[in-house]
Amino acid sequence: MNAEDLLKAFDSARIDPVYLFVGDSTFLMEEAWKQLLASVLPKKGKHFNGERIQARETEAGDVIERLATSPMFGGRRLVMVDNVEAWGKGDRAAIEAFVQRIPPSACLVMTAPDRKNVEGLAKAVEVRGKVIQFRSPGDKEAPRWLVERAKQLGKMLSYRAAFLMVELAGGDLHTLASELEKICTFVGDREGIEDEDVFEAASSQRSFSAFDMLDHIKAQQADNALRSLRSMILFGEAPLKILSTMAWQFRLVWQVKDGLRLGIPETELTKRLGSRPFVVKKAREQASRFSDADLYAAIDAIGRTDIAIKSTGISPELLLEELVLNLCLRN
Repeated sequence: MNAEDLLKAFDSARIDPVYLFVGDSTFLMEEAWKQLLASVLPKKGKHFNGERIQARETEAGDVIERLATSPMFGGRRLVMVDNVEAWGKGDRAAIEAFVQRIPPSACLVMTAPDRKNVEGLAKAVEVRGKVIQFRSPGDKEAPRWLVERAKQLGKMLSYRAAFLMVELAGGDLHTLASELEKICTFVGDREGIEDEDVFEAASSQRSFSAFDMLDHIKAQQADNALRSLRSMILFGEAPLKILSTMAWQFRLVWQVKDGLRLGIPETELTKRLGSRPFVVKKAREQASRFSDADLYAAIDAIGRTDIAIKSTGISPELLLEELVLNLCLRN
């Protein structure tokens, strides 16, 4: 069963006595837990009959004792235990035995990042309940997730606007959910949300400066470097301006590198280069990551790209992407 099927089951009040949530999306797990609380517990009993604890801080025996206690205000007692892979063999064996005789007044939810680390627990859970896979949507799937979530909030988010949100804020669901709420507040009573609204209301969670692109290039993170490039283009930066900014950045790093080699203090370098202190500080950090050969090759490649943009009919954006990819491969 996946997360969507689970939420539908909660809506129809089909609740199993035990669940194991596995996967990398803690956000979706938290959403499922909140909906389970809302579906099962009376309002006045939520603070008494539902609790969330960490396996590394709680022994299995304590969890069993809590679940065996009759819930206050009637209903069911819900306990969510995070990261059960932290339990040792003894604790896991105790829980595996308990879930086979879990009382009808209890509901146990456990979480783990990967099923293969808790296979014994997973098999025990499947006898009485459900193992649910929670997978974070990738950048390709995240726009569809945003569109569906907007519908739940009573808004119609265009797919183009959803795609733009992912480009600007990334694929983290916590961030996307927060940005969507801001945009919904921004548009007010208006039902539709378009890309213009995203540009005006969404605060980008990524830095798209040439500094960050250099960090990604040196780390061989081609996807992040390309995302920084595309985001600058989305914000209206002209390709030649982006190229000149990259050239300035590499030259600055080289100048700072030479200055430090000569023993010039950073404060003096700031004055000589006519830059702001934080700019020189960032260049100093990057100076140790790039060799002279790296910097020479980068400036040479930028020069060749400049000529290609001005003398060929190839898309400037495509040439910039090729430049960034080649720099990543070299580094």
